[in-house]
Formats: sequence, C-alpha cells, structure tokens
Amino acid sequence: MMDPTTLFSYERHVDSRALRGRTLLVTLGAYSDAGDAQRLVDDQLLNTLESRVVGRLDMDQVYDYAGHRPEVTLQLDHFTEYAKPEILLHEVTALDGDTFFLLTGPEPSFQWERVANALRIVVEQLGIERTLLLQGFPAPVPHTRELPVTRFAGDPESIAVRRTMPGTFRLRAPFTALLTMRLAEGGHEVVGLTVHVPQYLHEMSYPDAAIALLGAITEERGPQVPLEALEAQAAPVREAVAAQIDAQPQLQEMVDGLENRFDRMITSGAGAEVPTADAIAAEVQEYLASFEEDTGDAGGSEEPPRRRIPRTQRPRASERPASAQRDLLPVLSRGSPGSTTAVTWMPVRVTFPARVVMKAVSAASCPVAIRTIEARGARCVASNTRQVPSISASTTRWKSIGVSPGA
Repeated sequence: MMDPTTLFSYERHVDSRALRGRTLLVTLGAYSDAGDAQRLVDDQLLNTLESRVVGRLDMDQVYDYAGHRPEVTLQLDHFTEYAKPEILLHEVTALDGDTFFLLTGPEPSFQWERVANALRIVVEQLGIERTLLLQGFPAPVPHTRELPVTRFAGDPESIAVRRTMPGTFRLRAPFTALLTMRLAEGGHEVVGLTVHVPQYLHEMSYPDAAIALLGAITEERGPQVPLEALEAQAAPVREAVAAQIDAQPQLQEMVDGLENRFDRMITSGAGAEVPTADAIAAEVQEYLASFEEDTGDAGGSEEPPRRRIPRTQRPRASERPASAQRDLLPVLSRGSPGSTTAVTWMPVRVTFPARVVMKAVSAASCPVAIRTIEARGARCVASNTRQVPSISASTTRWKSIGVSPGA
C-alpha cells in the first residue's frame, strides 16, 4: 500500500503540533447530497463561526476529474471561476469557545484505503476523541413530520441516542462507510448521522434537513452550533412547499399516505405490528398508482379517454399484472424471511407540476422545485434478494448566469 502520510498535508502557516480538538465533523460527499444537507451544514458552520483551513488532501491522487467534472464559467471569450474540487480540514471555534474540526469536500474516487488511513493518522495527531459523519439521503418520509436522523457506528455502544435502521440492509458502500470501519478498527469512536429527506424534495435546498443534522450533533455530544440563520432560511421554504402541495390534490394524497405510514411506524409499540418491507413497498406502489393521469391521445386519436378508477377500488400492487407494474418502482424489496433487505435510494416516476428554475444559491431565495427524474438502468448487488433499479442523478446546479435548459 502507498504511504498514507504523503496524502494529507497541513497548511504552511499552520503548526500542526498546536492543533487540538475533541470532535471531528465529516461532511464528505456520498451517493448524493439530499436536500443539500451537507452543503447547508458547511455553510452554516463556516459562515457563522470563526474558522480557518488547516490542511488538505492531494486531490490529484484521489479524485476522478473526468467522471465528476468540475464547473467552470465561460465568460464571452475566456474561462473564469473554476470550481476546484478540494477536501479541506477546517479548524472551527464553537459557541462555547471549544475547538472542533470539520472535514469538507467531495467523496474521493480512488485509493479509499489510503485515504482512510491518512485520516486515521490525522485523527490521532489532533487528539480527536469523537468523529461524527453527517449525510442525508432521499427517503419515503413526509415533510410534515420531524425528519428522522438514524445512527450507525463502528461500536454501537458509542451511540448516545438509539435511532437505528429497522433491520439489516445491503447497499453500495460510500467512502464514509469504509472510514467508519477503519477508524473503529483503530480504536477510535465514530458515529454516523443520516437524515431522511423527503424523496419528493431531495433535489432542492431543504434547510430542515441541515437543522435536523445539527440537532443530532448536539444529541451525540458534539459541539454547540447556532441555528438561527438556518431557521430563517427554512421558514419561506416550508411555506412554499406547503403552498404547492395544497394546490395539488394528488400531492396531498401522496403526503397523507406517507404521514399515515410514518405515524404507524412511530406508534407501533406494545401490541402493534411493525409493517414488513413487502407491505411498505406494496403500499407505496398503491399510492403511486393513484397519480396516473387519465388524458386522451394528444395527437387527436379517436380512442376514448381512460376512465379514472377510484383509488379505493383499484387492485393492490401484488394483484396487478406485471405489465401494469413496470413503472411503479418500490422503495424496498425483500427476499425470504430472515434474508438481508436490499435498498436503493431512488425517486419514482411520478408526474409533478413543472419544475421552477432555481437561479439563486441561497435556499431562502430559491423557488421550491418538487419533481422527480427517471431511473436509468440497474446494477447488481451481491445478495440473495430481488433488486430494484438505481439512478444516475444529475448534480448540476444552474446559478444566476442564464436560463436553465429545460425543466
């Protein structure tokens, strides 16, 4: 293995021997930054607290520039504003005066083991006692409820608040999963915090997701961080989302269904049966089926428009022929009893109102965009379960440089 000590370097003006902190927060990219949760956390911490960059990884060794092309601005006849990808270590001062560290940047593309070993060495050099990994993913939860933040850890005894996933899942690993394992093997305390972002909002900036993560940091004995600026951004976003959903009965029905399922899971205590993965998938399929639009042929065909069947009279997903289910993508799938559940985070094919172009960087000034994208193929996961398609989601954000090319 290549020497991990040459991969990370401290800034020239920084004396690494004088750096000390109890906590390291990690917001490295993973599958996707659902709801811009990680970006909003970074902005909140670095723009409201005193901070400085103290170190960085050598990106030319670990980043795939061709696979994840950085943005650059073409201004008439010359290029400007090259968005250089960087994995940076920041020293941040919390509200109570304590120092902690924040590791930001994209997910490394190469040399994962070497990167994990390099970060383990940094943790030991800085005297880090507790590492918290922050991330978000799109999930079938309603925006009208408190967003769940589930936990994972190298040692489950490290988790202060027990809010874990309801079973065993097999999924494609992000780098943070490997980092969790390697830090734990080195005897370091590491806890992951994952906020569940409503699937129909995961492509917009959703401050409530960042607020949930910052609240979980406090619950897991992390540093004290301010929330006022995020709360100010969250209020107009909540109002805009509520207005769009109130104006669309189909969206209201979808949210009502998610609320009912969420409430049943929360209250499924003594004497109540927790729904199985198959039951959840069938229920989601049933709700999605209710969003099919019954319009005639736009080309002037004489075929009469389809009659809309009331949702309560439709057969359940398990009773429909395969041809009628091909566009209804379940969220969970399960094999025989006791098998591992395979999970793929994916938006479903639902027709929502036209997307509103987002031209501003601030979440507070962005119009709300509730939309989905189509699945693009499937890849195998080594398990004994039935698999569902995954997505290749675009992460391009159009800023105030022109009109977005299409919705």
